[in-house]
Amino acid sequence: MASVVNLGAYVVNRSVHNMNYDGRMHEESSYRPRHGKTRDVSTRIKTQIDDLFAEADWVRSPDVAGVPQPGGVQEAGGVAAATGADPDADGKAGADGEAGTDGEAGAAGKAGEGGAAGETKPEKRTSVGKSSLTMALGTFTSRVLGLVRSPLLMGAVVGLTGPVSDAFDIANKIPNLLYMIIAGGLVNAVLVPAIVRAMKNSEDEGQSFINKLLTMSITLLGAITLVVVAAAPIIVKFYAATMSPEWYHLTVLFAYWCLPQVFFYGMYTIFGQILNARENFGPYMWAPALNNVVAIIGLVAMLGIYGREDPTAVSSAAEWMGDRAIMLAGVSTLGIAAQALVLIIPMYRAGIRFKPDFHWRGSGLGRAGRVSLWALATMLVGMVSGMIESNMAAGATARGLAMGLETTDVAGNFAYSTAYSIYSLPTSLITVSITTAMFTLFTKSVVDRNIVRLKAQISTTLKVVSMFNVLATAGIVALALPIMRLLGPVAEPNEVAALARVLTTMSFGLIGIGIVSVLDKVFYAMEETRTVFFIGLPFQFLGMAGFLIAGQLDPRWTVAGIGVVMSVTNLLSAALTFYVLRRRLGSLDTRDLIATHVKLIAIGAIMAGIGLVLVRAVGTDLLASSVPASFGAIVVIGVVIVAGFFLLMKAFNMPEYDEAKRYARRILGRFTRRR
Repeated sequence: MASVVNLGAYVVNRSVHNMNYDGRMHEESSYRPRHGKTRDVSTRIKTQIDDLFAEADWVRSPDVAGVPQPGGVQEAGGVAAATGADPDADGKAGADGEAGTDGEAGAAGKAGEGGAAGETKPEKRTSVGKSSLTMALGTFTSRVLGLVRSPLLMGAVVGLTGPVSDAFDIANKIPNLLYMIIAGGLVNAVLVPAIVRAMKNSEDEGQSFINKLLTMSITLLGAITLVVVAAAPIIVKFYAATMSPEWYHLTVLFAYWCLPQVFFYGMYTIFGQILNARENFGPYMWAPALNNVVAIIGLVAMLGIYGREDPTAVSSAAEWMGDRAIMLAGVSTLGIAAQALVLIIPMYRAGIRFKPDFHWRGSGLGRAGRVSLWALATMLVGMVSGMIESNMAAGATARGLAMGLETTDVAGNFAYSTAYSIYSLPTSLITVSITTAMFTLFTKSVVDRNIVRLKAQISTTLKVVSMFNVLATAGIVALALPIMRLLGPVAEPNEVAALARVLTTMSFGLIGIGIVSVLDKVFYAMEETRTVFFIGLPFQFLGMAGFLIAGQLDPRWTVAGIGVVMSVTNLLSAALTFYVLRRRLGSLDTRDLIATHVKLIAIGAIMAGIGLVLVRAVGTDLLASSVPASFGAIVVIGVVIVAGFFLLMKAFNMPEYDEAKRYARRILGRFTRRR
């Protein structure tokens, strides 16, 4: 898996390097809204819409080779210099730089032929390959431990379906959703650009900004956490309105012990983004592994004390009220606390010495806060959508019980979360690893006003992220049943089938969420969070309507219907986001991107079909009930899908295949030399 991610990052580096680019954004201009105050509401709305689709002011710079631009060195070597890609196929570095394992140019490598004379302080260069690999290894380790934690151990402690698992899942999901508001709205969208800008001015200014940021974060997060814990009964009501009173009260008890996670989630995100802005990406992705280790220890202890939950019998809420519920929720919160606090160590090693600083005026935090408001609004609307989804999933379990259906046949909230954890693996391992590293580089391209370098980074990142997401979709569609059997060895066959349906419907949106993730990072680098809000708004409302419709389906198909809605809205959102960014930047290599995606989707459909035929040949009943058979099917059929996918890429003459093959040869050559 690590090699796959490193391959992806390498293809980004090489593909961008092979594109010719030049030109820089105008130094004196930046994006500004094109309207002033107006009393005419209709005119204001029209102006807002025109603004959304308008080209950004700072994009209007000449895309012509050799045009001198202010603002520093104009590198003739392409984006390789910005991304850390090797300057040539042999991985040679600049004059004073030594090539790393990914062909990373040395910090003192020479500037391109068009470089400005007298440049004495070269910018530190980041290897996207190394950064993405480090993050992917951490994410992969954490995810493996997470799969041991849930669904393996958690499924044994609370069951994969049923009211107990739904109650805990809702309570544990609420701080996650609040974390998404903090991470997506108040942190990720604005902190990296703000810190990069402060550090670009001076190291002292960067440290001062960090001190003020941490002081404000600890103060505000502490206050917010106290409020949400006190409001636990009200908050739970929004997410569990369809629950019966006894299960609602159990959910509230879980929530009292889970909601303190909000503080630690927030600090984890703040610490991580500070490290990311300093291009120290690894700790942020490795820290969740510690969280899972703590949780695994706690769940094993619970199994020893209370035993396994019987999936064929419905427990009463009274059996869980008290120490049993407190222990389960407390272990979960303890893991999140460890995940956050462990990041203090790499921050200290990075030279960050925190000193409380309450002088927030004039620090730049006000600007960051204003930029974050639109991202915050985006997350809040998404939270409302999550409330509806949660209620529809919980309602499916309640309706199933009322109709006399077996609980093992009905996927509820915990089944949704379990399927989502598998569905999100490609996003966590590939998309997030690459886009997190690229976000800093997108930001640098914006700060340096190098528009053509930014376009090249966007184009190649989209191609590579989509390549892996289409491959993942093909694998999930074909192997959903054996995957869920392997991850739920103690689950009933009906539970496995229910979860497989949900996982399959979700997977079709992977390519959409990958595209949106890349393009949103670009908008955040441009500090255009308002644009992201308005792009996503119609699809949030569309999703809410879809979730309500799914809630009226047969309980056995409600959560699978939610997965369909997610996929459709993700794909539509990707299309509109790309269109708006294309209008913003002038052009985005559209024809080549469309051709690449059409080929990838065709290849993915072919391999998914072949995989399904092979699964049918093995037998769905066998795979739903046998762990060894499922393991064998995943290995054998998975190899067929992956090999066939890349062979078809070769048949379609896709450049990404050639880059992947070149990378594989380099890896093989290194392995041979070491032996």
